[in-house]
Amino acid sequence: MLITRLELENIKSYHRLAVEFRRGTTAIQGANGAGKTTLVEAIGFALFDALPYKQHSQFVREGEKYGLIRVHLVGNDERRYIVERRCGAGAYWQLYDCEADYRLEQRTDVLDKLHELFGIEHERPLQTLFQDALGVPQGTFTAVFLETPAKRKKTFDELLQIEDYRLASDYLREVQNYYKDQMQQQQQEIQRLSFETRDLDQWRQELAQARQEEQRQTELIATGTRRLEEAENHYALLQRQRDELLDLRHRFEQAHLRREAARQHLRQCEQELALARQAQAQVEANRTAYLAYQEAEAALQELRQAERQRNTLRQQQAALQRRQAGLSANKAHVEAALKEIEQARQRVIELSPLADRQRELERRREELRQQVQRYDELVEEGRSLRRQQEQQLKRLQDVQHQLSEIEPLQELAGRLPERITLLTRLQARLSERSQKQLQLQEKLETLRQKEEERAKTAERLRSLEETITAVEAHREEVATLPALRAEQAQLTARRYRLEGNIDGYRESYNRSRGGLCPLLHEPCLNIRQKGLASLESYFEQLIAGDEAQLVDLRHQQQELEEQIARLTVYAQEYERLGHYRAQQSECAERLRQLAGELLRLQRDVDGLRQDLAELQNLGQEIAQAEQARRESELADQRVRALPALRTKVEQLEEQLKLLEEQLVERRQQVQQLQGVRERLKEVEAQLTELDDPAGQIRGLLTAIEREPHLREQLAELIQQEISLERELEALTERLAAYQDLDERLAEQESRRQRAQTGYQTYLAHEQGARQLPQRQQAYERATVDYQGAEQELQQAERAYRQAQIAFDEAEFQRTDEEIKKLRADLKGYTTALQHTRSRIAELEARIRQAEALLTALEAAQQEYRTLEELTGMTDLFRQLLKEAAPQILRARLAEISAEANRIFGEIMGDRSAQLSWQDDYEIVVRNRSATRTFAQLSGGEQMSAALAVRLALLKKLSNLTIAFFDEPTQNMDSTRRSNLAEQIRRVRGFDQLIVISHDDTFEQGLDSLIRLRKENGETRLVSDEEWQAAFEEEEEHAHAP
Repeated sequence: MLITRLELENIKSYHRLAVEFRRGTTAIQGANGAGKTTLVEAIGFALFDALPYKQHSQFVREGEKYGLIRVHLVGNDERRYIVERRCGAGAYWQLYDCEADYRLEQRTDVLDKLHELFGIEHERPLQTLFQDALGVPQGTFTAVFLETPAKRKKTFDELLQIEDYRLASDYLREVQNYYKDQMQQQQQEIQRLSFETRDLDQWRQELAQARQEEQRQTELIATGTRRLEEAENHYALLQRQRDELLDLRHRFEQAHLRREAARQHLRQCEQELALARQAQAQVEANRTAYLAYQEAEAALQELRQAERQRNTLRQQQAALQRRQAGLSANKAHVEAALKEIEQARQRVIELSPLADRQRELERRREELRQQVQRYDELVEEGRSLRRQQEQQLKRLQDVQHQLSEIEPLQELAGRLPERITLLTRLQARLSERSQKQLQLQEKLETLRQKEEERAKTAERLRSLEETITAVEAHREEVATLPALRAEQAQLTARRYRLEGNIDGYRESYNRSRGGLCPLLHEPCLNIRQKGLASLESYFEQLIAGDEAQLVDLRHQQQELEEQIARLTVYAQEYERLGHYRAQQSECAERLRQLAGELLRLQRDVDGLRQDLAELQNLGQEIAQAEQARRESELADQRVRALPALRTKVEQLEEQLKLLEEQLVERRQQVQQLQGVRERLKEVEAQLTELDDPAGQIRGLLTAIEREPHLREQLAELIQQEISLERELEALTERLAAYQDLDERLAEQESRRQRAQTGYQTYLAHEQGARQLPQRQQAYERATVDYQGAEQELQQAERAYRQAQIAFDEAEFQRTDEEIKKLRADLKGYTTALQHTRSRIAELEARIRQAEALLTALEAAQQEYRTLEELTGMTDLFRQLLKEAAPQILRARLAEISAEANRIFGEIMGDRSAQLSWQDDYEIVVRNRSATRTFAQLSGGEQMSAALAVRLALLKKLSNLTIAFFDEPTQNMDSTRRSNLAEQIRRVRGFDQLIVISHDDTFEQGLDSLIRLRKENGETRLVSDEEWQAAFEEEEEHAHAP
C-alpha cells in the first residue's frame, strides 16, 4: 500500500492543506506544536478508525462545525482509492474506488474493504494494529516493552489474537451449557406432548358415536319439516278465510262510522244555519248605533291632533320661561364679579412694598442655599475620600497577603509541564477506552440483532416443517377432490330437477281444486280408479315424496360441500409445497450462518469487556492527574501574577498618599463655610412671616384681567333677556286659539260611549250574517250525504253476516296450535343437531391437534438425540482449543522473532547479535555468550529492538508496507539521534516510511521532506527558502548581544 496524498480541512490547526507523499522515506519537520502529529492522527482516523480523543468533535478546528480528511492511496491490488472521513456535524466515512467508479458509504462496508486492502484478517481490529504497531503515539515507542509481563501479555495477546482461543473455549462452554439446557427443555417437551396425546383413542370413539347421533337427528328434522309444511298449507287456507271475514267486518264498521258521521254533520249544519239567521236579525237591529259610533270616532281623531299641537306650544312656553330664569341668574353673577375686581385693584396697591421686601429676601436665600449645598458636597467628598482611603488600604493589605501566599507556590508551578505530559498520556488511554466502549456497543447491538434474526428464523423453520408435515398427511385426501367436485355437480342437477317438479306439482294442485283436471278443466275419472279421494291428495303425495328426497339431497350436498371446502385448503397448500421446502432449506442454511456469526461476535464482545474491565480505574487515575495538573496550573497562574502584584503595591501606596492630600484640602474648605445653615434658616423664617405678598399680587392681577370679558358678557345677557320676552308674548297669543278644546273632546267622547254597545253587537254578528247563504247550501249537501251512507251500511252488513257463517274459528285455532308444536319440536331437533355438530368439530380439532402433537413428539425425541451428540462434540472442540493456544502462540512468536531479528541486524549493521521475542513478550538480545533483556539494553539498542519487533509485527500481521515514527529520537542526545536516524534509513522491505521530527536529524538520505509552520493559529507548508530564512533569523536572534 502507498499513500500518495493527504487533504485536511478544518482539522485542529489546519484550515485547508494538501500534502503529497512519495515512495521511500519521508520526514515531516516542524517546531513543537506545529501540527506534525496531527497528520499521522488524521491518517490513523481515516484509514484505521484510531483517534486519541474522547469525542471526534475535539479533532475539529476551533470555531468550525466540521472537519474533513481525504486520503489518496494505492492499494495492494495496484488500484487507486480515496478514503474520505468527516467528523463533527454531518459525520460520515466513505471509500471510493477510482477505477471502478464505485463508492462505499456504510461503516461496516468501509471497514471490510480496508481490511481487504491492508491484507488484515477481518477479526483483527484496525485500531489496535495502528496504535500498537503502525502509528505508536509519541514517546511510547519502547514503553510497552518496559512494562510488566502481565501488561505486555494483555497488549500483545489482543494484537496477536491469542486471547481469541480462550474466548472461543469459553464461548463453547456457554454453547455446551446451552445444548444441555435445550436437552432439558426437549425432555420437558417430550413429557408434555406425551401427556397431551394420551386421550387420542378415546376421542376417536366419541367422534364415531357423535356422527351416528347426527344421522338420527337429521332424519327427525326431515320428518318434522314435512309435517310442518302440510299444516302450514292448511293454516294458510284458513287464514285467508279469516282475513276475508276481518276485512268484511272492517268494511261494515267503517260504513257504520260513516253513517254516524254523516248524521252528526247534518245536525251541525242545521245548527249553524239557525245561528246565521239569528246573526242577520242582530245586524239589522244595530245598524244605526254602528254608524253613529263611526262618526264620533272620526271627530275625536281630528280633536286629538289639535290637542297634540296645543301641548307642543305649552312645552315651548315652559322652555322659554326656564331660559329666562337662567339668564337672570347669570347676569347677577357677572355683576358680583365686577364688584370683586374693583376691590382687588385696591389690594394690589397695599401689597406692593411687601413684595419688594420678599424679592430681596429670596435672593439672599438662594445665595445661602448654594453655600449650604457646597458645604454638604465638601462633607460628602471628605467622607468619600476617607472610604477610598480605607478601601485602598485594604486592597494594599490584600495584595501583600497574596504575595505572601504565592511566593511559596513557585516550586509547584515549575512541575506543570511534567504533569501535563502525564495527563496527556492517560487521556490517550481514555480515548482507547472510549473507542472500545463504542465498539462494544456496536458489537452488542449486532449480537442482539443476530440473535433476534436467529430466533425468528428458527420459528419460521418450525412453522414450515409443521406446514409441510400437515400437507403431506392429507396428500391422499387431496387426490379425491376432482371426484368429489363431480359428485357435487350431479347432486346440484338433481336438486334443481326436484325443485322444478315440486313447483309444477304445486301449480297443478292449485288448478285442481274442486275436482277439475288442470289440463281439461273437467272432472277427472282416473283418480277414483287409482283409489285416491281427489286430485288434491294425489298432488300432495307427489309433492311430499319429492320434498323428502330434496331434504335428503340437501343434507348430502351440505356434507359434500364441507368436505370439498376442507380439502380445497389442503390442495392450495399442496400446490405451494415446493415453495415451502425451498424456504425450509434457506432457513436451515441461514441458521448455520448465524451460528458462526454469533460465535465470532460473542468472542469479540467478551474480549472488549475484558479490556474495558482492565481500564475501569483509568478514570480515577485521570481524575488524580487532572487534579494535580489543575493544582500546578493554578499555582502557575498565580506565580505569573507576581510581577503585576508587586507593581500593584507601588500603585496603591502612591494612591493613598494622593488621597490624604485631597482629604486635608476638603477639611479647610468646610471650616470656611461654618454657620451658613443657621443664616439660611433666619431668612426662610422672615419669608414665612411675609406670607408671599408677591404671589397674592399675581393672583389679584389675574382676576383683574377678566374685567373686559365680564362686561361684554353682561351686555350679551341683557340682549338675550329682551329677545326671550318677545318670544313668550308670541306663544301666549297662539295658545289662546285652543281655549275650548277640552270641552269639545269631552262632548265627542260622550257621544261615542252612548253608541258603543250597539256598535259592538253589530261587529259581533256581522260575520255570521254574511255566512247565511253558504250555510244553507251546506245543510242541503249534508242531507244527501246522510241518505247515501245509510244505503252503504245496509249492503256491508249483509256481506259480513254471510262470511261469518262460512268461517270455522275452532278449526283455525287447532291448526295454529299444531304448527306451534311442530316448530318447537323442530327447534329442539335443530339445537340438538347443532350441539352434536359442535361436539364433532371439537373432537375433530382435538384429534387433529393430537395427531400434530404426535409428529412434534417424534421431532422432539429426534432433537433430543441430536443435542446429545452436539454436547459431546462441543466438549471435544473446547479441549482442542485449550491445547492449541500455547502452540499457536509459540509458532507465531517464532515467525515474528525471525523477521524481527533480520530487521534488527539490518538496523544495527551487525548480524552477530540475535534478537528473539519470548513467550512473555520479553525482547532478549544474545551476543556470543551474553544474554540481555530489553531493560538491560542501551537507549539506542532499545529503540532499534522495539523498531524491529513492531515492523516485524506489521509484516506478519498484514500486507502493509508503510510505517510511521512520531518523534522516535525524543529525549535523545545528538549522537543517539543520528545513530537512530541512520538505523531507520537501513530498514528494508517497506515502500513508505514517514518520520516526524522537530529537528534536522532525518534530513540526510531522504526521498522527500515536508516542513510545517504554525502562524496565527494555522498550520501551513513551508518551502525550503522560507525555512532557511526563518532558520537564519532564529540564529541571529540567538547570537544577538
